[in-house]
Amino acid sequence: MNVRELLEVELAEAKAELRAHMGTWEYALSMAAGCHGGREHPVHWATRARTEQLTTRCRNLRARLLEHSS
Repeated sequence: MNVRELLEVELAEAKAELRAHMGTWEYALSMAAGCHGGREHPVHWATRARTEQLTTRCRNLRARLLEHSS
């Protein structure tokens, strides 16, 4: 396997992981607007941080794939 193929596989895995994460109740509750600032409850901070990590990982992999496209 060349570098591009490896990156494509890694990106597919990262996208699947992000999709699965975004399909959870934890994600839904952390992104929902709630009365009295419920969205900002500390329980949801880790979920939103995980969402950001996965999104950043996908973005970085896409950028690396562009670097290897010819």
